[in-house]
Order: sequence, then C-alpha cells, then structure tokens
Amino acid sequence: MLFTTLSTAVVALTAFAPAVAGLPHWPKHKPEPRATPGLKLQLPTSTLAVPGADLVLKFVGLGVGTQNYTCLTGNATAVPETTGAVAKLYDIGTKLNTDPWAAWKIPTVSGLSLSMASNPRQLDSYLQTQGYQQVLGDHFFTLTTPTFSLNKVKANPFPLGFMKKNADADAPKSACPGNNGLPAIKWLHLLDNGNSQGGVNTIYRVETAGGNKPATCQGQKKTFEVAYAAQYWVYEKKV
Repeated sequence: MLFTTLSTAVVALTAFAPAVAGLPHWPKHKPEPRATPGLKLQLPTSTLAVPGADLVLKFVGLGVGTQNYTCLTGNATAVPETTGAVAKLYDIGTKLNTDPWAAWKIPTVSGLSLSMASNPRQLDSYLQTQGYQQVLGDHFFTLTTPTFSLNKVKANPFPLGFMKKNADADAPKSACPGNNGLPAIKWLHLLDNGNSQGGVNTIYRVETAGGNKPATCQGQKKTFEVAYAAQYWVYEKKV
C-alpha cells in the first residue's frame, strides 16, 4: 500500500532528525517565523514558467488541509464544482534552506504529510522532528480569490496574498494520490491580483498530494472535502 510505504519513509526521514533516541523536548513557546532576506532553494521543475530574475523566494509553506467541492444540482452526471480550499501553512523553507537533504526531502514532504493528516498527533510529531512546526498562517478563499494570510510572520505589514491563476500543470505521475485514489491536483502559478501586501508577488503551488475531485457527482454529498497537501513557494519583487 502507498501509505504503508510512506509511513516507512517517515522512519527514514526521522533518522536524520537531531534527536532519534527518544521524543525531543519542545519549547513551550514557539518562536514566530520572521521574514528572511531570501531562500536559496530551487523551485521544483515543471512546465510552469520559472520565476523571473526580479523575484526573490521569501517563504516555502507546507499546506495541509482540504480542497472543497459542491454537487448542488442533484444531477449525478454533473461535474463537481470547486468552491476553494482551506489549509494551515507550515514553514518548511527555513529548515530546508540549510538542510543538506533538502533536494531529496522536498518531493516527499507533501505525500508524507497527507498520509498522516488524519492522525493529527502523528502529523505533529513528524513536523516537530523535521523542524517544520512553526506556522506561517493560513490559506483560504475570499469569495473566489485564493488568499494566503501569513499572519504569523513577524513583519509589518505581514505578507498577505490575494492571488489569481496565471497557469497550471499536471502533477507528476509520481505524485502521491489522494485517499480517494485519484491523482494529485494540478500545480499552479499564481500572481498578485493587485491587492496583496507585505511584498507578495508570485506564488507557486507545487509538490501536490491528493485533493482531486471525482469526475462526476455520482454518490457524492451536496458539499464535500478532499484532503490534500501541497507546497506554496512565495516570491516577492527584489527591492
């Protein structure tokens, strides 16, 4: 089974954690993520346009949540409509930026997180051992606008992205499917719609896992959610 394989991979990943002999002692007060001069990580390759030379990578967030759909017409053959997404965004970029295993971990983080999303304690333990426990903020939709509120970042104003889709690309065949057995949702290239703040200019949704809707509304509720995980690479214009 895929998730069994992923769970096995968790053991391999945690082997590289600083403390493997037992449960580490976490600080009672988590430090807030801070805006950084720029990360040196390489955006995963796809058919999406690469970031321009005028952009600098500021954050890499792991989103864990749900893609949301509706089947309100009562027509079993209708295609479910997308109503948005909700996800918590964890800071993985800060740790990966200095991790010699980053190139190997980046393609695995989303699938591993999705495999543990139904068990919050297991997910939290994995994020803690990897150093990804700090929260950047949340992803949600403002009406039909993809919104990224990085309100846990210590900056004034905090990064807040109101985005629009510029392009998409199919997820690689190797991407982790959803718990419904369907392929992972598309990768996206998102641009500021003109209302963002805190320097947010461009966001890529990459390394997706799960989240895809069924082809029709057959057997579906009027509203339903599909668990997913994805990485959101946040860029701003160079000063």
